[in-house]
Amino acid sequence: EENIDFTTEIDQNADLPSPIEDLSWRVEKLRLEEANTRRFLKAGPRFLPYNEASKWVQAWDRWDCEDDWVRWIDEGEKRNSYIPARPDEYYGKQGKWISWDHFLGKNTTEDFQ
Repeated sequence: EENIDFTTEIDQNADLPSPIEDLSWRVEKLRLEEANTRRFLKAGPRFLPYNEASKWVQAWDRWDCEDDWVRWIDEGEKRNSYIPARPDEYYGKQGKWISWDHFLGKNTTEDFQ
């Protein structure tokens, strides 16, 4: 008959958290991750103010009209997260939108009336 010392195995496991402690920590981690995700999604996009976005667009001097802009967006070329894909809608809701010609820097007589 062989004598087995079970105390060695118990001592090795003494530093491990209990399954309930481990589960509590994991639940709290998931709760915090979910709260952070909700906060992030609620914040929405952060775009440049109208005048700054317009200056950026004009500096590129790439678009002559709304159709050029829409085509560029549809091709997936937009890489600047600070400029809205649909600036007329975004700045229109803020009451800042003037016109596509104004946004793109194409002066027309309507901008000066």
